[in-house]
Parts: sequence; structure tokens; C-alpha cells
Amino acid sequence: MVMSSARSAKQGGWLWDRLGIWLSGICLVHCLLLPITLFLLPLGAMLLTWHEDVHLAFALLLVPTTLLAFYQGYRCHHQKRVLGWFGVGLSLVLLASFPGHDVLGVIGGTAVTMLGSGLLIWGHWQNWRLRAHCDVALAREEDP
Repeated sequence: MVMSSARSAKQGGWLWDRLGIWLSGICLVHCLLLPITLFLLPLGAMLLTWHEDVHLAFALLLVPTTLLAFYQGYRCHHQKRVLGWFGVGLSLVLLASFPGHDVLGVIGGTAVTMLGSGLLIWGHWQNWRLRAHCDVALAREEDP
């Protein structure tokens, strides 16, 4: 019984980190490809309004995903440095998404978003690795 709950907790925790890595990666690709797309497509002006909506969508997805992943991981590994990676990464993405493009310009906002996405990916990866170590230690304790 304990083993099955540990296994489901492991899978649930990895789910949030995996989703966070994917969302941050998509955000990173979006930042890399949007300037090229705007340059190449004659409909670039229409994409600019869509671009702002994408930032809101990413924020609405990244915030709960990051918080859930950190919460589940921290309960196991108690490593505050993961909070640092998540906190700085998420703050940079949110800063660049909302007031950042107006204050930093398109290139500055894109650079800050990319840095934040990279930190989020790193934070999710480290959170997953630290959780995996906890799960191995838990499995060793349960073996007779």
C-alpha cells in the first residue's frame, strides 16, 4: 500500500515537472521564432496582437504548473535552491510578458523571457532529479 502511494506521488510530481519543462520550452521556441515569423510574413502586424494573448496564456499555465511542481518536490527534497530557480525564472517570464516589452523593447523583452524560460527548465529538471533521489531513498527504506 505504501509502495503504491509512493509510486503515484512520484508519477504525479514528475508530471508537473515534465509539463513545466514543455511549457517553458514552448515559450522559449515562441520567443525564438516570433521575430523571424514577423519578418517573413506579410501578416506580421496581425501576429503582434496574438503575441500578447500568448503571453497571458503562458502566464496562466506557467504559474500553477511551477507552483505545483515546486510544492510536490519541496515536500520531498527540502532544497530551497529550487525555489530560487523557479522564483527568478517565473519572475523574469512574468516581468517580460506584461510590462517588459513596453519597457525593455521587443529584443530586451525576448531576451529576458528566454532567460526566465531557461531558468524554469533548469528548475524543473533539478526538482525532478532531487525528487528521484528521494524516491530511491524511500524505496530502499521500504525494502526488507
